[in-house]
Amino acid sequence: MKISTITNKLFLTLTAFALIVGSLPKQANAQTGTGRTTGWNPVSTKDETSCYNKALPIMEFLVNQGEIQKVPNWAERFTKGNNAVFDVICARNGEVKVDLICFNSCSSSANSLRDKIDQLMQW
Repeated sequence: MKISTITNKLFLTLTAFALIVGSLPKQANAQTGTGRTTGWNPVSTKDETSCYNKALPIMEFLVNQGEIQKVPNWAERFTKGNNAVFDVICARNGEVKVDLICFNSCSSSANSLRDKIDQLMQW
């Protein structure tokens, strides 16, 4: 075996190991998350698509008000600060719920915003 081949394999192994070790603290924090949910709200929509068509503009309203931020490349996910994630979920029958997931602990502002979202998701 050539020295360059051994060096390349060693480099790939060390890189893979570094990536795995580097991701461990993030996974540990995610496992200690807390949160709440709005619970399933029966609404006027009768299917998943129309539910999202009504729920996402409500969340966009909160983005425009500066209360939450959008998560890039995720239409149904929003954040508040660095540790709170709001996830909009629509069921096949058109019901909606919004989960609040906090990494470490939920702030009182995130919890009160979840209550506000619960009220907004009743149509």
